[in-house]
Amino acid sequence: MKRLITGIDFEGMLSNALNNIRNAEYTVNSMNVFPVADGDTGTNMRLTLEHGYTKAAKNKHLGRYLKEVACGMLLGARGNSGVILSQLFKGMSDELIDKGVVNSRELKNSFIRAYQTAYKAVVNPVEGTILTVAREGVENIKDQIRGDITIEKTLMLYLKEMNYSLKRTPELLPTLKEASVLDSGGYGYILIIEGMYKFLIGEVITPKDNREVKPAVINTPIYFDEKSEFVDGYCMEYLLQLLEIRKYKETFDLNTYINSLKSLGTSLVVLKEGSIVKVHIHTLNPSRVIDLSQQYGEFISFKLENMQLQHNEFSIVHKKDDENKKELGIIAVINGEEIENNIRDLGVDIVISASSNMNVSSNEFLDAINSINAKKIIIFPNNINTFGAANQAIDLAKAKDKVFVIPSKSMMECFVALQMDMPDEEANSRISAFIENIKLATTIIVTTASKDYERDGFRCVIGDKIALINDELVSSSDSEIKSLEEALNKVENLSEKSGMVIYLGRDARDGLEDEIMDLMDNKYDFIEYQIVKGKQDTLEVLIGLF
Repeated sequence: MKRLITGIDFEGMLSNALNNIRNAEYTVNSMNVFPVADGDTGTNMRLTLEHGYTKAAKNKHLGRYLKEVACGMLLGARGNSGVILSQLFKGMSDELIDKGVVNSRELKNSFIRAYQTAYKAVVNPVEGTILTVAREGVENIKDQIRGDITIEKTLMLYLKEMNYSLKRTPELLPTLKEASVLDSGGYGYILIIEGMYKFLIGEVITPKDNREVKPAVINTPIYFDEKSEFVDGYCMEYLLQLLEIRKYKETFDLNTYINSLKSLGTSLVVLKEGSIVKVHIHTLNPSRVIDLSQQYGEFISFKLENMQLQHNEFSIVHKKDDENKKELGIIAVINGEEIENNIRDLGVDIVISASSNMNVSSNEFLDAINSINAKKIIIFPNNINTFGAANQAIDLAKAKDKVFVIPSKSMMECFVALQMDMPDEEANSRISAFIENIKLATTIIVTTASKDYERDGFRCVIGDKIALINDELVSSSDSEIKSLEEALNKVENLSEKSGMVIYLGRDARDGLEDEIMDLMDNKYDFIEYQIVKGKQDTLEVLIGLF
């Protein structure tokens, strides 16, 4: 646990943060509805942070390192969200500029300076956005943070409060409430701080393999033609280098310049760093903005986008999406290659591949939810420890009326429920049936004890082959077959069961399949069974009885 961090620590934290926002880039893009549905918030925030991270040289002195990061972010800021993000980091940098190492109290103060700087940069700050999340996140917990608590705890408190604030954003911004989403910029900032926190607790984030980052806008003529209206205007973004030579005005007053721009557009963000001015504005008259700016200097970089085209595309694409929506989409968390294949064959739209402990993040659930074009969606978490992440993803997506968690505690409950599904039935009826049918499944697991254990009359030692029925330890032996047989004999109403699917794990020993077949054929021939090499991790045998 750290009570002080250096520039080297901060570099690692930023690398982790960059990978975290990169992995969720499409999710953040798909949430964006403000001020127009341009769908590029995640991309802009990622590119802005990436530019700052790649431009900063390694430096043990945190303040000096962060200054280079903030400067790089300022010059590489993309979009309204990117500009605000760069200002958050500029505020942090201004606060910590003289600090070689930083404690929790100083870090807290930098978060306060961060939101104050960002608010000043936005000409007309709007609540219910990243600004609110950054402000409430630190203001509501600042009295809890002292210099002697760990950096990890500070970031944990900051994240917790920012998540509370994010959930409240639709109440502050009608645009979000109308679209049933949370603020995308606020969520993106949380992902960045989350990545920094996870680095400190030892959870290194790597870029997802073959991740798909969908482009924010596909500029094709179909979305803007001779019959289109033009009311949304242009999104302008530029870096203006102020010049002192004779043809330009001798003095530049930032407030006067801002007031002139106010009459030309909206969503105005203006900031000055030395002799460079960074501007973001939405306007119907870009030529007037250009003429005004060229009185003081010339453009280093310049971007102009037709927001009407973006708006039209958003409307057309989402109308088509609504027309093509399936009635019910299904997500399931699975461990084991062949189990995945079987589950897909039973109609699951998205399988989230999990490790042996079935640990899945809210981000992964959120990505899956946003990837399914369906009127209603269900999630099979398949492990009680995964319920929380699934429900949190639903909260983040503001989709409680659309996405539902089926309380499946094992992959076998999911398997049985899917086998009994009636796809032609109405969605609500299917959801009710899934909830009832998971109760009909009995799950048996045979695995190897990882430690000595004794409780409630059950005893095993490390290396024993143990069996569980619906997560309850029921047998221990020196062989898988003995433990399996004892478990089967303890299944209630075994004679009433009609089917069994048996998955063999990745590390199942040679000959185990034949031994299971002999046991079933000789002692339990009244049950139809199927043996599949499921390739699941750690579990030698995974059985579903129904």
